[in-house]
Amino acid sequence: MEKAPTGINGFDELLLGGIVRGNSVLIEGIPGAGKTTLGIEFIYRGVTEFGEPGLIVTCEELPESIYRDALNFGWDLRALEETNKLRILCTSPEVLTDPEVNLVEEAAREVGARRILVDSISHFRNILDDHLSMRRVIYSFCNGLRRLGLTSFLVKERENEGNREYAFEEYVVDAIIRLENKDRPGLRRHRVLEICKTRGQEHIPGKHTFRITNTGIKVLALLGGFDVYSESQQENGLLCSGVAGLDDLLQGGLPRGVSVAVAGGSGTGKTVLGLQFLARGAMDYGEKGVFLSMEETPFQLVTNSLRFNWDLTSLQEQGLIKVLYKPLSTMEIDETIIWLGEKAKAFGARRLVIDSIYGFFSRIDNPAVLHEKFYCLVSYLNSLNCTTLLISPAWELADSGKVEVIHSVVQGTILLKSVLLKNRRVRQLEIYKMRGVNHAMGNHLLEINTSGVQVFPRLGG
Repeated sequence: MEKAPTGINGFDELLLGGIVRGNSVLIEGIPGAGKTTLGIEFIYRGVTEFGEPGLIVTCEELPESIYRDALNFGWDLRALEETNKLRILCTSPEVLTDPEVNLVEEAAREVGARRILVDSISHFRNILDDHLSMRRVIYSFCNGLRRLGLTSFLVKERENEGNREYAFEEYVVDAIIRLENKDRPGLRRHRVLEICKTRGQEHIPGKHTFRITNTGIKVLALLGGFDVYSESQQENGLLCSGVAGLDDLLQGGLPRGVSVAVAGGSGTGKTVLGLQFLARGAMDYGEKGVFLSMEETPFQLVTNSLRFNWDLTSLQEQGLIKVLYKPLSTMEIDETIIWLGEKAKAFGARRLVIDSIYGFFSRIDNPAVLHEKFYCLVSYLNSLNCTTLLISPAWELADSGKVEVIHSVVQGTILLKSVLLKNRRVRQLEIYKMRGVNHAMGNHLLEINTSGVQVFPRLGG
């Protein structure tokens, strides 16, 4: 079957190439979810990228409003109309459902349309009282669009978010795309796209994050964007951590290509250990590393590193270290995972530090969803043969259920502690878990001096 690519960034990957040509697609969602924007971009990309003229039929917005809103994304719909590649029809549901009026057919023939957006079929309810008549009209309307050879996006308003009832429109159309604009912890809402049905073709299931950018919609698909379940060829051997004393506890070093959570409270030395892991790896072994900071700015990291004689500026100029900054306030988990993986792969990173993964805790309430997304992150980075340190809050300071999810996914866990002994604050390190390594157990003394972190191994801790 021939497919019509939508041209929407990341969306066609979910459809394995595009919508089956001639199919009717229902776009449903609450106000502000992005339904109209998705539909207009489908039409615009069809004209400008695939040479397929289109129609936009609206029952509520005037053409001037559509022109104005589209220009926010750089889409000049008026210019497309002037070149006879687009028609915008502002009409009523009575006209659309009247079998004696051929408004859509005439406009489609005038421009040679291949695509159509109808916004919205929810207005049909205003002129039809009973469900049987409504079903007949929708069925007849969709068949009419198919006979004209139009691939159609039909917008439908979603009226409730609670216990969901399946409307008959969902049985009539060939595909259903549901958009959500969810409230969540923090200051921002979270937009999610789900393909619920595609008759006659496969698609990648699940709920996928999407964003409305200044150039249109961008779908951020963790599943489908890369194969997190693929088995890559992992390198054998150990990687020297660069932390004095730690490699002795690990019988030589960290396994290559694994992810290790470094958990501890404030002031226990987590960030210093992460910086040392990258700096010593670059200076002593010439291994490239990436540091992703979600809290401290690059300037703060560079300044703090100089206190330990690690010149991050020079290492960045030499192409050995890359410092990335993504504040928690702007972080989207799916986008960050994809973006970070692409950066690490392009840079050829062998070491990676994420400071910190608190953003995962703060953005997701459901432990099952947290597990899926964190598994994608760890699997993706492991597949790139990056040895990764994931800076984590102390167990006692975070939701115990979420922390357990994190530490069940990673291959290793290192705990940093700060205890008061005889009126003196003492730092300690414990290797809680390290798969594939016969590591030393117990608490070991940890100090932060002018050279960075140093661990003092001793029998039994």
